Formats: sequence, C-alpha cells, structure tokens
Amino acid sequence: MFRTLLVSIITSFVLLGCNTGKTEKSQVKKEKQNQQVDSANVVKRDMYGTPVDSFQVADHEIKRNESLYVILDKFDFTPKEIHSFTQKARNVLDFNNLRPGQRYRTYASVDDNGISRLVWQPNKLEYVVFDWAKDSLKAYRAAHPLKKKKSVASGEVSSSLYQTISDKGASPLLAYKMADIFAWQINFFGLREGDSFNVLYEKQFIGDDFWSVGDVLAATFNHRGEIYQAYKYSNGEVEGYFTNEGKSVEKALLKAPFKFSQRISSPFSRNRYHPILKKRRPHYGIDYAAPRGTPVLSVGDGIVTKAEYGNGSGYIVKIEHNGVYQTAYMHLRGFADGIHRGAKVEQGQVIAYVGNTGMSTGPHLHYSLYKNNQPVNALGIDLPSSESIPDSLMEDFKKVRDSLNKQLESKNSNSAGDTENESMITYVNNH
Repeated sequence: MFRTLLVSIITSFVLLGCNTGKTEKSQVKKEKQNQQVDSANVVKRDMYGTPVDSFQVADHEIKRNESLYVILDKFDFTPKEIHSFTQKARNVLDFNNLRPGQRYRTYASVDDNGISRLVWQPNKLEYVVFDWAKDSLKAYRAAHPLKKKKSVASGEVSSSLYQTISDKGASPLLAYKMADIFAWQINFFGLREGDSFNVLYEKQFIGDDFWSVGDVLAATFNHRGEIYQAYKYSNGEVEGYFTNEGKSVEKALLKAPFKFSQRISSPFSRNRYHPILKKRRPHYGIDYAAPRGTPVLSVGDGIVTKAEYGNGSGYIVKIEHNGVYQTAYMHLRGFADGIHRGAKVEQGQVIAYVGNTGMSTGPHLHYSLYKNNQPVNALGIDLPSSESIPDSLMEDFKKVRDSLNKQLESKNSNSAGDTENESMITYVNNH
C-alpha cells in the first residue's frame, strides 16, 4: 500500500512538472505573439513626429524671393485660403524670418494630390507645423528633443580664456558662460599666463549633432594664485552659483541708488519726448525727482571710471561693478569726498548728491544701468541676488557639491582637452 502511494505521488509530481513546462512554453509563445502584434502596430514617425506611412513626403528648400504666399500658391491653395492661413499663423510665425536655403517638408495624403501638412524649419532646433485638419488650419511651434551630455574642459590660459577654450576643442560659448559666473571675482581682461581652469558643463545635442553649451555645473578657476569655485545648485528656495562654503558667487545690486524711495519722474523708454530738445529720442535710464542735495548711493561694489562734468549730463559718475554691470549717475550737484576716477566704492556708499546740472529742467537724478555695455531697464531686469544657502539646505547642498567635485576630479587626469561623460544622458524639450 505504501509502495502504491509513493508511485502515485511521484506520478503526480511528474505530471505537474510537465503541465508547468507546457504552461510556461504557452506563456512565452503568447508573449512573442503579442510582441509581434505590438511591433506591427508601431507607427513609423519622422523627426517631426508625423506618421510618414500615411503621407507622401517631400522635402523642399526655400528659394530666393519666396514667401509663404508663393510657397502655398505652388500647392494649389486659393488666394482666399492663403490669406486666411497667414492671418491665423501670424501669432506663430514671423514671416520676415523666411530665408533662402531654409528647409521645409510637405505631407500629401496617399489618395489625394493636395498637401495636408507643412513643416518649416527656421533653424536646427525649432520648427513650425501647419496642419490642415478638416479644412481648418492648426499652426504651432515645436522643438527637437535635446540630448545632454556632461563634459569636462580644463586647461591653462595662454592668451585669453576664449582662445584657450577654443584651442582645447570646446565651444567658445563656454568661455562667455564662465566669465559671466565669475564676473564678480575675476577681471577676465586681466588674466595672466598660467591662470588655469577646470569646468564641468553640459553639451547639448540634436541627435548626434552638437547644438550648444548648456549649464555650467561646477567650475574651479585659479587666478593669480587664488582659487575661485562655483557650484550650480537649484532648490525650491534658492537657485544660482555658490562657493564651496555655500555663499552666493554673485553680489547683489540695489534696485535704486537711494536710501529712501524717491518718485520716478521719467521711466526708461526707447522713445521719450525730450522736454528741452522738443523731440523724441531714447531715454536709457530712470529719472528720480529728489530734493537738491539728496545723497546718491552706489548700487554695488565697484571702481569709478568717470567723475567729471559731461556737458548735457552735467556732473556725472560712472562705476564699473564687474565685467557685466556698469552704472551711471547724472545731473549731480557734486561728488562726495574721495570720489574720483580709479576710486574703489562699496555698495551703499554715498558717491554724489542730487543736482540740476546739464540739460535738466529741475533737481533730479538720471540713473542708468548697463549690462555688457548695453543699457537696460533697472526696474525691469532680474538683478543678481547675494542670497546664500540657508542652514536648512546645507546638507543637501554639500551632497550636490561633493558629487560635482567627484565628477570634476574623475576627469582631472585627462586635462589635455575636453572630455565627455557618455553615460550621463537626459532628454528635454520633447514635442
């Protein structure tokens, strides 16, 4: 009896194993069939996300003197239709940007001679889609996905940062980004031979083609024997570049050159009527109506580059804050003690007093802010912030900083030029 029971149990296990094997084979077969079905259902799309199997696709090049009207006319749209399309597309397309040599692609239905979609590519990254769905135009802008790779560039300055980075095979745009980050610490027009740098940054690609330089993630600059460091850190509370200790690399600029608020009598304008010249001209600054003798403050640390009488500007003070920002203060009554060309000033220091000199209709201060030598509206621009990492985020910042340092150090041995970390890939700007 025991022998009969043992045989029965063994038989059951054998049958169970066979059935299990059959079940597994059946599941594998079913999965393969599903994969084949899914593969058959995959829609083939081109670089613009259009299902090409549904259309007859043709590529074209804009010829000399061709406009959108001429292009659409070639595809048998009526003048009335073209007028309607161009009116609807004005918010999406600047027709003045159509240039000879630019590419566009048309999509015609397989069973219809007319086109139902047109894609115009003004540059390698962006494109504009015109989609005629159910006799109505849908126009929108889009961009190709950008692939980002982390790269490291390092070297020793021989002539200029721009030239050194170019010689290392990196994009010159990287030099401009680094100069902008360290603008408060380093005078990039005063670099010395032997100054060196090490920078971790992002390269942006469209497919396999290089597009541009992305964010600088971390950088170290050895200038005249002094080490400067900057780490990019972004959190809901703070964002910017910070030193090894978590202090902001940037220094703040005051919004206005006064201790107390003063009334704005004339704002920044590209086309203001001049009360003395009796004609319209740009007003690249802000006029503050303030009592004669009101102290005028420097909005930031810097060096005085001009302190003199400037005819129409009256008494004027100009200050170079760094390689990016400059300010000018005009129609002054006079200068504060110690203010002369070459003098160093600190943020909030009294540099002059409100006056009525030059072409002026009454006591006021004309204050101008320049960024990269171009006048900007001081009230409309996002000025740098000197906010440091708060204590609540220091631990998180240190983790980010240490990780960036490891990535910099891991590439330090290959300092002959620009290297890439192929494993660090992300995608942005999807359709």
